[in-house]
Amino acid sequence: MKYLMEKPVLALGLLMFGLFIYQVSNGQKWGIFHNDKLLTTSCRGVLIRLEKKVPANWNILCEGNNLAVIIDEVAVPPGATNLRTLLYRQLANHMSFVARNSHSDILEKVMFVRFKLIHPKLTINAVTEGQFIVKLATLESSEHIMTHLKSTVQVKEDAK
Repeated sequence: MKYLMEKPVLALGLLMFGLFIYQVSNGQKWGIFHNDKLLTTSCRGVLIRLEKKVPANWNILCEGNNLAVIIDEVAVPPGATNLRTLLYRQLANHMSFVARNSHSDILEKVMFVRFKLIHPKLTINAVTEGQFIVKLATLESSEHIMTHLKSTVQVKEDAK
């Protein structure tokens, strides 16, 4: 410390170098100065509330302002004849769970919500917008839910 007091140009140089590293790390998202948890997005607001209520086999994370929900080992009865129908029903139930357990005004501002249901025989990937998920919280009849999901959710299946 005494050495830096005797050489003020060196101390100023170290301070300027630290500020330069800080600015570069914020612009390029690297280094010890950057922390994604400090960035505020609508997805983070939804994530805070959902993390307390989701089951253990769910993995929820934010990808920018997009919410990703990954569900491992989907529970299906062993003697089930129509696996595809059961997985789609669970997908609809999980989407309505997210809608009911989130603040609707924050969830509306999330750009996209991505669901991935993983089963050993079939994987379902579904994408929709946050504003469409919010409407699932108010729909009661299964016909209305089915028509809403058909018109707003894009689905891709991967058979194994």
